Amino acid sequence: MEKKRLATSILASVAMAFTVFSSAHVQATEQLNPQAIQGNYEKGELIIHFERLLTKAEREMIYQKHELTEKSTLQNGLFVNVMIEDHHKLKEVAEALMQETEIISAEPNYRMTAEYKPNDYYYSRQWFHSKINAPYAWNRTRGNSQLTVAVIDGGVDMGHPEFKGRLVKPYNAVTNSTTFPPDDHGTHVAGIIGAAMDGTGTAGVAPGVKIMPINVFDGEYAESYDISRAIIYAADQGADVLNLSFGSYSYSSIVEYAVNYAYKKGAVIVAAAGNESTNQPLYPASLSSVISVSATNSKDKIAYLSNYGRYINVSAPGEGILSTVIDNAYAYMDGTSMATPIVSGEAALILSKNPFLTPNQVVKIIYSSTRDLGKKGWDSYYGMGRIDTYQALKMTPEPMGNISLSSTQIKAGKNVRAGLSVRGSMRGSVSIEDANGKSVNTLIRSQLPQKGGFVVYWSGKRQDGSYVAPGEYRIVFRVADNRQSMVKTAAVKVVQK
Repeated sequence: MEKKRLATSILASVAMAFTVFSSAHVQATEQLNPQAIQGNYEKGELIIHFERLLTKAEREMIYQKHELTEKSTLQNGLFVNVMIEDHHKLKEVAEALMQETEIISAEPNYRMTAEYKPNDYYYSRQWFHSKINAPYAWNRTRGNSQLTVAVIDGGVDMGHPEFKGRLVKPYNAVTNSTTFPPDDHGTHVAGIIGAAMDGTGTAGVAPGVKIMPINVFDGEYAESYDISRAIIYAADQGADVLNLSFGSYSYSSIVEYAVNYAYKKGAVIVAAAGNESTNQPLYPASLSSVISVSATNSKDKIAYLSNYGRYINVSAPGEGILSTVIDNAYAYMDGTSMATPIVSGEAALILSKNPFLTPNQVVKIIYSSTRDLGKKGWDSYYGMGRIDTYQALKMTPEPMGNISLSSTQIKAGKNVRAGLSVRGSMRGSVSIEDANGKSVNTLIRSQLPQKGGFVVYWSGKRQDGSYVAPGEYRIVFRVADNRQSMVKTAAVKVVQK
C-alpha cells in the first residue's frame, strides 16, 4: 500500500507594510499593523531600484550616507538588497532614499506565503482531470519533453519517482545554490503539473514536460528579492511556463520587474489568486503579465477558500487535489496553489502542440477556451471561466501547415512555387537539397513570415546560378526561434528542359 500523509498548512496572514513607492519619488507612508510587524517583510532589509546602472563606488556613497550594507545585486546592480543596522528606522531610511535622484524605489523585502490549505480527508481519484477534459487532450499530446515548466515554490523532492529523469536545472534562490530541502507544497505543485503517467501514483496534467524546480522558501516565508531572483533565473534558463503558487497583498516593484522580464523573454506566467475569500488584490497574481487563477470545486462552484475580484482571469479545480508530496508519498490538498499548476499544465500542453506561440497567444487561447461559469462572460469569481484543456488544444493552431506546390515536376528554367502557412513567433529558412541531403541552394535565410507564411520560387538553379542535374530534390522549410526548430519538406523532380 502506498504511503499517504497530509502536508501541514503554512498559510500565514499577510498585510500591507508600506504603500507602493513610485518613480515619481513620492514619500513612503506608514501603514504598519500588528500582523505586518510580525513579519510579512524582512526586518532591516530594503530593495533599491536605481534609475541607472551605478558603479560600485557610486552605490557605496549612497550606502555610507544612509548607513546601509549591500547584501546582493540583481541585473548588474539595477536592483540591490541592502541591510539597515536598526530595523526600526526602515520607514525613515526608505523615505530618505526616495529623495535620491538616482533611486526609483526603495521597498521592504516582502515575504510571500504559499497559497494553499491542506485537506484532512482523502478521495479515491484525481477528479480534476476529467473536469478539465484532460483525457481528451492527451489524445493529442501529453507534453513535449522539450518544454520546461519552472516550479518556483518550496523545494521539489528530487528523489520522488514521479519525476525521474525530468527535473532540470534545479536552483535555490535563497542560498544561490543548486540544492534545497524537499517541501510538501512544492512537490505537490510539481506533481499536478508533471507527475509521470507510468501506471503508478498520480498523473500530471502535462506528464511529458520537464520540471525546473526552484526553491524560494526559507521556512514559512519567501521574500520578494529571492522570488525575483528565481523568476529571472527561470527566464534566463529558458523556462517556457512559470508557476507561482504563492502571494502577498503587498505590491513589489522588483517582483513586477522580474515578471515582466520573464514575459518579454517568452515565458507564460501563472499565479495563485489567494485563499482568504477576499477581493483584495494578491501579488504577483494581480500583475498584468500574469494569469491569475481562482479555485473551483468538483461541482464547478467557487471554492470555499478562493479569493475573487477584478483581477481574476480564469478558474481551475482547487479542492481535494491529489498529488505528490515528499518521501515518495501522496496527499490531497486544497487551495489556489493547486488550481494554478493545473493552468500551468494546460499552458504547457498548448505550447507542446505549438511551441512558437507567444505568451500573449497562449493566454488568449486559455481565456477563449474556458467553460463559462457564474454570470455570463467574465465575472469576479471565475474570471473568463473554468479551463477546458481539450477545447484549448482544439483552438491551438498547428505551427506549420502543409506545403503547397504548384507542381511536383519541373523543367529546369521553369519556376515551381512552394508555400507554407505558419502560426506563431518564428523565423523561416527555405533551402533546396538533393537526394543525398546536400544543400544546393538557399532561397530564404532567417526571415520573418509574410502574410502568415513563406512563399518561394525555384527554377532548378544552384546557389551559383548553374542548373542542377535532373533528379529528385527536396524543398526544405525550416522555422525556428531561440528555443526550438521544426522542419517540413516537399519532394520535387527536375527533368530535362
